[in-house]
Amino acid sequence: MDFFDLHCDTVHCMAKGESLADGNAQVTLDKAQKIERWVQLFALFVQDDPPGTDCAYEEYCRLLAAFRAQLREHADRITLCRTAQQLDAAMQGNQRAAVLSVENGAVLGGRIERLRQLQEDGVRFLTLTWFGENELGGGSSVGGRLTPFGRSVVQALPQYGIIPDISHLSDEGVADVFELYEGPLAATHSNVRSVTGHHRNLTRRQIEEIVRRKGIIGINLYRSFLNSDPCRASREDVYRHLDAFLALGAQDTVCFGTDFDGADVPQDISDISGIPALYDYLLGRGLSESLLRKIFFENAYAFCMRAL
Repeated sequence: MDFFDLHCDTVHCMAKGESLADGNAQVTLDKAQKIERWVQLFALFVQDDPPGTDCAYEEYCRLLAAFRAQLREHADRITLCRTAQQLDAAMQGNQRAAVLSVENGAVLGGRIERLRQLQEDGVRFLTLTWFGENELGGGSSVGGRLTPFGRSVVQALPQYGIIPDISHLSDEGVADVFELYEGPLAATHSNVRSVTGHHRNLTRRQIEEIVRRKGIIGINLYRSFLNSDPCRASREDVYRHLDAFLALGAQDTVCFGTDFDGADVPQDISDISGIPALYDYLLGRGLSESLLRKIFFENAYAFCMRAL
């Protein structure tokens, strides 16, 4: 089977000395051996800046250095892709592909000129906020609309080839993005709020709008987003959220954004080595192979072929 994952936080493990090849992280090259074609979005996650500091950007630079070091060390097994052409070449050559994202617009430090630096570094997706508030606006736990700076960033992203990611953003902020932005749009790691009523999950209207815009939404494997009783979260909850996405017409939109190495995931999935078993489980629940190929790989791949 093939797998395209829109979100993991594994770079933090790399920054602590873990190997991308065979470390203890949930995502490693060895743990993904049973996957045939594999594309992984690696997020550089930063905390919100304390007032008067530039800690988020400093952390971004530290994580980027660790990520680059691992890519150099394992260049025979995985390659960084910035464009659709590079991604296609990697898949044709049976090479694992990495795509770079940033989680939390706090990395900009209120400076729109840093988008140029992110572009040069190869960043292709930007999660605008985390849970709290940054210079762009409010995250899902605090609410609030985009700031004037946040609005200018969203409008500037197309010229830098960076795709806005509305996962973590407040409902008011998502509405602002819909108003301001007509380009490719992603919610890389979010589920269905009507299934699990967590503020990090998407509303029906948000899902329908992303579907209308031919965007992508990645199912998050974090227990608290899968089930209101996190201790009971399992593959069954993945099926429940997937069924709800499909009922909203998202068969060409839904994919996966696992949140591996950044989330407590169900024991019956565990890490990326559990993805083939998840595929088989969903097949056993009656989903067709053609549909599962779309969800596990083709939807995200087709989006990136259009958007990168």
